[in-house]
Amino acid sequence: MARIGGRRDRLREVLAAAKADRTQARAERVQVRAERAQSKAANAQGRAAVAIDQVEKTRRRRAPEEARVEILDAAERVFVEFQPDQAGLKEVAREAGVSHALITHYFGTYAGMIEAVLERRIRALRERMLTKMRETGALSRPGEMLQLLFRGLEDPVHLRLTKWLMASERPAAAHAFALRDHGLQLVAHQVAAALDPRATREQIGKIELTLLAAVAAAYGYALGKYALAGAAGREVSGELDREVLDTIANMIESHLRYELGITVPRA
Repeated sequence: MARIGGRRDRLREVLAAAKADRTQARAERVQVRAERAQSKAANAQGRAAVAIDQVEKTRRRRAPEEARVEILDAAERVFVEFQPDQAGLKEVAREAGVSHALITHYFGTYAGMIEAVLERRIRALRERMLTKMRETGALSRPGEMLQLLFRGLEDPVHLRLTKWLMASERPAAAHAFALRDHGLQLVAHQVAAALDPRATREQIGKIELTLLAAVAAAYGYALGKYALAGAAGREVSGELDREVLDTIANMIESHLRYELGITVPRA
């Protein structure tokens, strides 16, 4: 009986030791899982910190004019890829790294932002033309001036925005911009001063009308080139562009010389 009792005691000891081993193994597995979870959490926290840092860098505090310029630059990049009615504030905000609210703060609406992009382009085109006019003998080469205008108007983004503005129900906005800037009037005064420093107000007014007709012709050709060429039985080509440009330049020169009594100097 003593031997039987001894074997039972040893069996209990073996079972207790096995149970202790299993308990320790479970504890070790729990610890490993906890360490893995802690490592994943640390990695996720690190990634989140990097993402927040990137957002903060992207959406950094900007001066008002800097923010406005960056939004317009971003809109230009968006409109290289999309028509204005194929994009929206979301795409421009993402490209600029700003919120929708900031865009509406500066421009009011999506349409207002598009108008601001086009206004900036028109001002830049006008400045290029005024700079060109200051070159010696520039007025003796009206074709070069018109070429600047043609290139500006034929830019794909400029065409897209112009067509959108013309097709939208916002002609008052374009009219307000034109009245505010007096772009053609500025160019007309510079042309008049270069041709004749004593040009009368009547002559300047006629120069303005001449430029208005020239710009209207250039806009019409840029916007309706394919339809107009087809109506004339011609194929659109670089040669046709040059012929149209030369024709408009000759018409301007002839009008100034024979109807206004102003002679355009020859190079």
